[in-house]
Amino acid sequence: MRQPDLLGEFLRKKRNAIAPETIGLQKPRRSRTPGLRREDVAERANISTVWYAKLERGSAEKVSLNVLLAISDALCCDNSEKQYLLNLAGLVNEPAQVGISYQLPDTSKRLIQHLGSLPALFINDYRDIIYANDAFNLMVGFDVNSIPQGSRNSILLAANSHLWRRWLKSESTTELQDCMQRTAASMRAAMVNRVNTDWEQRLAHLLEQAPMFRQAWEQQNVKELEEIERVYLHHSLGEIMLRKQHWHNKAGEAFGYLMVFIPLNEQDECKLSALF
Repeated sequence: MRQPDLLGEFLRKKRNAIAPETIGLQKPRRSRTPGLRREDVAERANISTVWYAKLERGSAEKVSLNVLLAISDALCCDNSEKQYLLNLAGLVNEPAQVGISYQLPDTSKRLIQHLGSLPALFINDYRDIIYANDAFNLMVGFDVNSIPQGSRNSILLAANSHLWRRWLKSESTTELQDCMQRTAASMRAAMVNRVNTDWEQRLAHLLEQAPMFRQAWEQQNVKELEEIERVYLHHSLGEIMLRKQHWHNKAGEAFGYLMVFIPLNEQDECKLSALF
């Protein structure tokens, strides 16, 4: 899809998800719109309904920064959603990242292994796992690096691997849905400047192979990556509290980020260290 089409699609989804009464408006008795009307958004943003309708249809030639910020406020967008809109409208100058890389230089692999007992992996924006260190493999209970390239993806693993869901403590349908929704929201935030043939083909494959991810993707939620503190189920150690941190990185031709799981207390740190 073109950027204007993606922008219009997001605006429609966001508008339909807002109940009028939650922002102090009355819902018209005969309204066929599940959420806000276009007129509601245009009035709150102080723009014409005709102009806003063009944006939703992807036919507006250009939108100014002030207008888009006003629309984002009218739609109660958070910071992640606002950044997403600005990127789609071409109002943020970020370098395009083209192609999909599955290779990581040996020097970067050594760096990840030198993290020792800290589980870590290098992952790209498509959630393809490029490399996992020994500590991470011990945590999930199998050698992630031995999985064929096309299947070595955290979304596909969550959909198809019992061991992966067990480590995430996402074995129930509700827990797995929450996991897929967080993943879809952060992927959508990252895909703004990666709309190309590679991305479209990779996304189509993920949507086909993981129906629950498809449902989450269609909700149009957007959320930047953030640190998470939660309990994971270590394959050998049982429950362990870890903080998941991300470092964005470009190593050679590999775009992505380093994900490291850090213990929050001395007891869990000693447990991890005892395995090495």
